Amino acid sequence: MLKDSEQLDVLYEEGVYIDKRKVGTTSIVLYQLNGFYVEVCYYKYRQLIAWVRCSESIRILDPYLDKMDIAELVVNGER
Repeated sequence: MLKDSEQLDVLYEEGVYIDKRKVGTTSIVLYQLNGFYVEVCYYKYRQLIAWVRCSESIRILDPYLDKMDIAELVVNGER
């Protein structure tokens, strides 16, 4: 098993950035990697990590959906 720092290196190098949201004084960044969704919560962006959460469930996307314009995706997909 990889060390925490090595896991983050893989996430930053191979993960696909999806979105970022602010909660209080923290920033939570969502990535997709190898069929998993990974959230990294930072006290100080990319320097001080509060927690990391990994899930296969799309429910992890719920807090991000309010910001996404689904209509634009549908219109672009019909062209």
